[in-house]
Amino acid sequence: MTYENPYMKGRTWPELNILETLRQRNPLVICITNDVVRTFTANGLLAIGASPVMSECSEDLKDLIVHASALLINIGTLTPDKVSYYKEAIKLAKTHEVPVVLDPVGCHAGAYRLSVVLDLIKTGNISLLRGNQSEIKAIYDALSPDDTANNSTTGKGVDGAQVEDSAVIAYRLARLINCPVVTTGEEDYISDGIRVFAVPHGHSVMTAVTGTGCLLGAVLAAFFSAYYPCKDSVSIGEFLAYALAYYGLAGESAVQVSGVKPGSFSTAFMDALYTLDDAVLMAENRIRPVVVPDQLQVYFIGGTQDVGLNENRLLSVVEEACRGGVTCFQFREKGMGTLEGQQKLELAQQLQQICAKYNVLYIINDDVDLAVAVNADGVHVGQEDMRLEEVRNLVGHKAVGISIHSIEELHKTVVVYADCVGVGPMYATSSKPDAQEPCGPNRISELQAEGLTLPCVGIGGITLDNAKPILEAGACGVAIISAIAHADNPYEAAQQFKHLVDRAQP
Repeated sequence: MTYENPYMKGRTWPELNILETLRQRNPLVICITNDVVRTFTANGLLAIGASPVMSECSEDLKDLIVHASALLINIGTLTPDKVSYYKEAIKLAKTHEVPVVLDPVGCHAGAYRLSVVLDLIKTGNISLLRGNQSEIKAIYDALSPDDTANNSTTGKGVDGAQVEDSAVIAYRLARLINCPVVTTGEEDYISDGIRVFAVPHGHSVMTAVTGTGCLLGAVLAAFFSAYYPCKDSVSIGEFLAYALAYYGLAGESAVQVSGVKPGSFSTAFMDALYTLDDAVLMAENRIRPVVVPDQLQVYFIGGTQDVGLNENRLLSVVEEACRGGVTCFQFREKGMGTLEGQQKLELAQQLQQICAKYNVLYIINDDVDLAVAVNADGVHVGQEDMRLEEVRNLVGHKAVGISIHSIEELHKTVVVYADCVGVGPMYATSSKPDAQEPCGPNRISELQAEGLTLPCVGIGGITLDNAKPILEAGACGVAIISAIAHADNPYEAAQQFKHLVDRAQP
């Protein structure tokens, strides 16, 4: 950041030198991987600047794990004996606080493979799950509490068919198993259970070379182990999105050298992994933030103005609401007597900690400087605030929301820079003194008929009694202020809204 942020008092976030950091750390990655890809995986890890070691028994692993930065478990060549080893390896990794990356190769193709993967996940000690879209969908379907989930699988062997809604599945599965999920396909997705990112890089020839998918698991393990120095300035989801982008860019670069020839590509790919640098990785449009409908289902908005200017009361209400099931919280601090400057910053940081504790998307209303200073998940702006393009330039890959009241506003808004939309006010509201005239739930379907494709929420005067028509009109969720902030029991109020939205889903 080169602009002067009043909350940061001259401080700036350090530049993300992800590849340089990884190469300086030279992490030792222990690979318990399949017989087919050991050499390719070892060479790939060396090319990115990591140190590979292959292990095949517990006695060996006990000596190695104390030096390890990460552990990869790839089930490509599966046997009953190996299953016992996987479980022992996970226990050892937990003891030594070594992150574990699981690559569930082919788990969509057979019940035994899937059962092994589920058992490993249920240990609760997987740090990152990486699979193709068919594999990830098979795991999600097996673990999903939704009885209507489609439990069929697609794809043959270790190749997976393209699965729709992969971003949603990655988000949901990350929340179910409480660890980041990477799903690869024509477009790759990563979710840490709070944010979702799309990565559009790579080349189809990569699927014609045995080992490129398996090597990705090892590369992600190396990157995961190098996250700590960057944790204050970037989320684990965004960090891993850059790892995916690096891998895909290396594939694109290799094709430019080798052409679409699998044999030549393998050599060129190793060279590209070795030579790509942070300047290439940090260029524009390497990763793309995604807002999935689930994140907007119960969208709570609040500030001290909504709780009698009582900071402690706001913190309590927000924690109870997060515990009760809100999926997003927007900190909106506006009006007479509300906080400014350092006090506002400190409260924003406390609210961020609460949201992170419950995996709730954390949005700052209007104040772009504050969103940057606290490294919030996103920012929401109105029509009269900063232009969307300027917002995007300042906040980078944070989620960006925009308020839209009318079809006229839709057509004048450059929505390409936004990720989600707030439509309203749905009904008369006293929470915003400057609110426009109510537009009603039908405005949502009207905007969608005019070309609005971004996920949206209805806002303004929403209660449990009038929320359903908003969802029926096409909204992903409802934004609530008073119905939670003024509730005698914010936890119960949030639960009731979550149940209402869940029942309304098709």
